[in-house]
Amino acid sequence: MTLVLTRRRLLAGAAVTATAAAMTACGEDDGESSSSGQQPVEKVSILSGAGFQGREAPIFVARAKGWFTEVGLEVQVLPGKGTTSNLQTLAGGQATFATVDVNGAMIEFTRNGGIKDFRLTSVLHQRNLACFVALKSSGIATPRDLAGKTLSYIPGGINYLLFSTYARLAGFDSSKVKWVSNPIAPQHAAMLAQKKVDAISQFVPAVESVRTVAKQEVVTLPFTDYIGDLHGSAIGVTTETAQNKPDLVRRFNRALLRGLEYAVNHPEEAGQIYASEKETQGQPPAAAVAEVKALRAYVEGISDTPLGQFDEARMAKNIAILQAAGTIPVGLTPKDIIAPELVG
Repeated sequence: MTLVLTRRRLLAGAAVTATAAAMTACGEDDGESSSSGQQPVEKVSILSGAGFQGREAPIFVARAKGWFTEVGLEVQVLPGKGTTSNLQTLAGGQATFATVDVNGAMIEFTRNGGIKDFRLTSVLHQRNLACFVALKSSGIATPRDLAGKTLSYIPGGINYLLFSTYARLAGFDSSKVKWVSNPIAPQHAAMLAQKKVDAISQFVPAVESVRTVAKQEVVTLPFTDYIGDLHGSAIGVTTETAQNKPDLVRRFNRALLRGLEYAVNHPEEAGQIYASEKETQGQPPAAAVAEVKALRAYVEGISDTPLGQFDEARMAKNIAILQAAGTIPVGLTPKDIIAPELVG
């Protein structure tokens, strides 16, 4: 009997052994294991959300612990450049999997001429992580204070894609800001410290890293203060991969979610693993640990669905919020964009 890992068990810290048992049972049930108990290794790649930051630790934990290898996968981790760029790379066949923001993916899917060749499989963050960070000494204390200021952004990143909605709900004119583009996410903190911009696009778990670079107190303006019930990041694949290689997608998701579970329950170890990997050199282990610790609140879901699984009713609510704000047109349904049967 396969145990179902829920976020309630996850946050109680008691599900690691159960997950391993569940993965073994799944492998036996769907015939993934060969008679010798070995699988041919298949090489795949995944794009991170934006560069390499501590919140990507679950991927590296799953790889370092050998959990991808256990399901017959050799995983290359590539630096992502935001949702739009990641979807372009995915559609172009240059990556097998991509980390994308759920809302940014819906905006792209419904845009005239937008990319539609993808499906979202496992959801990593049940709450949206987007925020702006400013130096406390700047006098910025509320979103309205951003009007007339200079903000950094990652092209195709969710902070930029959702900004007009965020500004409208927070009560200021989105056209009254100046944007400075930088596709390299870790460099934004230095831009803030050097006062090249007044506030930076960032994700909430990385705020401690920003504070460390800035060497002074900062103010955090989370999008969730004004746009509630929005999902964060999910794993996307092309429609072709979803249709023709469902077993591959399920195996990848099972191993990755095992890494996610382990990371939030063992943030110190996860941060150390992340910082030691060849791709991630540059972020101090302490900053990575702090980011993994902060990630826990975004992995915890509102409903008690299994870890990584979309709650379709909540996804429908997420869509309705964007439609009501005029961010996406009416007509989109959860089934148009998510493939929950591929979680694992």
